[in-house]
Amino acid sequence: MKEQTSLAVDEFDRPGQAIQNTEWVRDPADPTKHICGLIQKGETVWFHNEQFGSGPAWQLVRLADGEHVYVHPHDFDYKQ
Repeated sequence: MKEQTSLAVDEFDRPGQAIQNTEWVRDPADPTKHICGLIQKGETVWFHNEQFGSGPAWQLVRLADGEHVYVHPHDFDYKQ
């Protein structure tokens, strides 16, 4: 099931390319990481421009399939 969010899809307009294999999680507050996945090196995700740089540990992104998940922002190279 995809997470519904109040943020519009087109507001995720800052692309970031994974610089290494990294994980995504549905809920970073869940210590079991029950719902998680892998982002392959070179894969692009989309960061929300207003939330860009909002925290060092986890940041909300949109995956290529439109799903909203959390990633470690330091694992991505940001395109200008």
